Amino acid sequence: MRIQTAHYTLRKGGAYDRFRMMLEALAERQCEIHCLSMIPIQVMHPRYHNHILFLPFKIGDGLMAKLVVLLLFPFYSLLIGRREKIDLFVAFGSLYAFILAIPKWILKKPMVTLIRGNSTFGLKMKDSSKSFLWLNKIIEYLGLLSSDRIITVNASTQEEIIRKIGRKKNIQVNVLHNDIPPMPISLQGDIFQARTQLGIPEGAKVLVTAGVITRGKNIEILIKCLPKNGMNNLFLLVAGDGSTKSDFYYQNYLRELTESLGLNKKVIFTGWLEREKLWEVFRAADLFVLPSKSEGMPNAMLEALGFDLPCIGSKVPGIIDILQYDELMFDPMDEKAITEKIQRTFSDNQFFNKIKELCKERKKVFVFDWKEKLFQVVTMGHLKSTQLREKREDLNEITTHSK
Repeated sequence: MRIQTAHYTLRKGGAYDRFRMMLEALAERQCEIHCLSMIPIQVMHPRYHNHILFLPFKIGDGLMAKLVVLLLFPFYSLLIGRREKIDLFVAFGSLYAFILAIPKWILKKPMVTLIRGNSTFGLKMKDSSKSFLWLNKIIEYLGLLSSDRIITVNASTQEEIIRKIGRKKNIQVNVLHNDIPPMPISLQGDIFQARTQLGIPEGAKVLVTAGVITRGKNIEILIKCLPKNGMNNLFLLVAGDGSTKSDFYYQNYLRELTESLGLNKKVIFTGWLEREKLWEVFRAADLFVLPSKSEGMPNAMLEALGFDLPCIGSKVPGIIDILQYDELMFDPMDEKAITEKIQRTFSDNQFFNKIKELCKERKKVFVFDWKEKLFQVVTMGHLKSTQLREKREDLNEITTHSK
């Protein structure tokens, strides 16, 4: 099967990791992958082909880049699709579904779209104008409407998409959760050593939060909770970094807030950490806390569960799918409720033990072969027709040679 996709570039974060995993999953299962991008996206596999759109000038990462992608990617995708005889388009997000809709319709090929989260929420967090939000909604709607199948990460997004386009088009919307990556046994080490490296004293209670640091992560509410807990030995590790200018402004705000509250020694910003380094930070922690206002399906929380680190988080889609139990969740806007939950976790051993048991139960749900499931749901209904076409092509080639 010949599959075509597109992505401008890859940044830090779980969504971009999943895009690369998707490319690997399809290539490893005998699919020929053609990916259009502006910057090289490397996947070491002979069936993977990266088509890079080179420009004679630099476009940065702002509005100009978005305009180039919107204007040029459909045309180049059509050229690639026609030349490589593509069987299936796979769009990683509604924007790319909109971009690939033109070659899809002209070449009369099916398209599967993967939706990872709420793009409108992300734009609101960046204070985008009303006109830009309106344009994004139009693009999102048309992209979804052009899809033949949609795969999303949580049940709430599935229901929302069905509400949006269900009446206009009979379309299948599947849910494929993220999985917990394999955890090397060698990482299970000495908690005291891990804390010493971070400058945390013996006997401290340690919270950790992780991910791409954006306003939507709502980390300021965790920082504000620290002095209200009445625990002098409570520390917070913030593992992660931003990827845009607005993210870096937000990080500066968090550091200024930390300083204004006199918490410089209690709040530790580690910066961006690769996976194994992040797991070392998890080893130093007692509790993973994610107070996000919105999520798709946070990989950092799944990795924390995989590390057997107890987790609590916001009662929002994505996190609800992971944690499920009320004991493990809170209102992300209720500072008092978050403070009390953290306080009770460390003061009530019976409650903390229950959190640990519930987290172990939820962990079992997310241990599966994500790549295999992705391959099955993406190629469902398309693989057999492609195999028949390839057999016809082989027969035609044999007939031609025999003549």
